[in-house]
Amino acid sequence: MSEEIADRGRGPEIVGTRITVYNLLPSFLDPTVSEDEICRVYELTPGQVAAARAYVLNNPDTVLAQHLKIEERMGAGNPPLVRERAERAKSTFQSFKQWLAEKRAENREEEVTQTNPGQLPTFREWLAEQKG
Repeated sequence: MSEEIADRGRGPEIVGTRITVYNLLPSFLDPTVSEDEICRVYELTPGQVAAARAYVLNNPDTVLAQHLKIEERMGAGNPPLVRERAERAKSTFQSFKQWLAEKRAENREEEVTQTNPGQLPTFREWLAEQKG
């Protein structure tokens, strides 16, 4: 690997960033994307982009094989357990939003201003009350 590319366990990354060559690969494969655009979008220098491009060109089989695995994993979506937990979290947060809207409506009816600090609990405080 070059001095500009290092593998810290997530695949070959541009040193000093969290950007892997796999992040840049779609841009490299798209003939309409210029190097200037890649630099601007990812906040990279031309030297960093050139190092990533050189890495891809020097390791095409490895990079493309790993990229296909990444795309396959992304296409499969989240496992059922993760989707279930996300749905529960969404439901809990929606309950909080509904509760908060009701409390605000009550406060407006009582003509209590919202400038009083600590008047309504935060989501975290509300959640602790629900569990307690």
